[in-house]
Amino acid sequence: KGVTATSEQFTYPTGMKIFNDEIYVVDTNEHMIKVFDLDGDFIRQFGIHGTAEGEFNRPWNIFFTDDELYVAGYANNRIDVFDPDGTFKRSFGKLGTGDGELEGPTALTQDANGNLIVTDFYNHRVTRHQADGTFISAWNEADYAGNSVGQFKYPLDITTSPDGALIYVVDSANERIKVFGAGGEYKFRWGGPFAYNMLIIYYHWFPFDGWFSDPKSIVIDDEGKVYIGDSSNKRVQVFDRDGNHITSFGGEGADEFVYIAGMDFSSDGSLYIVDESRKVVQKWQ
Repeated sequence: KGVTATSEQFTYPTGMKIFNDEIYVVDTNEHMIKVFDLDGDFIRQFGIHGTAEGEFNRPWNIFFTDDELYVAGYANNRIDVFDPDGTFKRSFGKLGTGDGELEGPTALTQDANGNLIVTDFYNHRVTRHQADGTFISAWNEADYAGNSVGQFKYPLDITTSPDGALIYVVDSANERIKVFGAGGEYKFRWGGPFAYNMLIIYYHWFPFDGWFSDPKSIVIDDEGKVYIGDSSNKRVQVFDRDGNHITSFGGEGADEFVYIAGMDFSSDGSLYIVDESRKVVQKWQ
């Protein structure tokens, strides 16, 4: 508390994306974004703590599209848009439960129709917007946490399939992945409702394939394989696009994760992973 990290260090890294072979890491409690090359060498940083236009208040995750950087402004309850160099351009959203309002946005993606889709964390919903931020619709009733097919409980991360036809939502407190079509229609889900089972905790059973404990991040490779940061199980699980388990890594041994917060692929297929607790970024083949 009260200690500021240097440019090369993190205090609370969360989201991360790679753009033009540069790694953008969100250092949430530093209220800034730090940029590195693919070898981990520091390049630059931007962001200042505040609520005014272009300022950050605990940003959580980021997304690139059309050479623009979109920032999920968690505590500012809005989406801010920048040039990749950190120049502010515009924003949308404000605190509330109404159409176009947000409470704790944590991530966003874009569907095949060019619409932006946002995980509205404290409103327990996913909101859909036109590219300029104009509200289209929402999945789930605002401020209502549920576990049925069309409901969420603290949705945390989101991504789309390579063709943009499927949207994958990390429904974190329900410990599921829910999948929707680009038109907003529900498709399928996996994980939960017994993913975080007290018997596992009591007997120290290693969790089963396809089960999650506090899933926090998601990324999809160019082949459509889905990678889930299964954070409290200290592993990454890999699935095909239909949710069938392929493999897992981490969980045991020297390469064990502490808490996976963000992931993304570089152009050469390397997987970069933010370990929030260790305050590091790892590179995996």
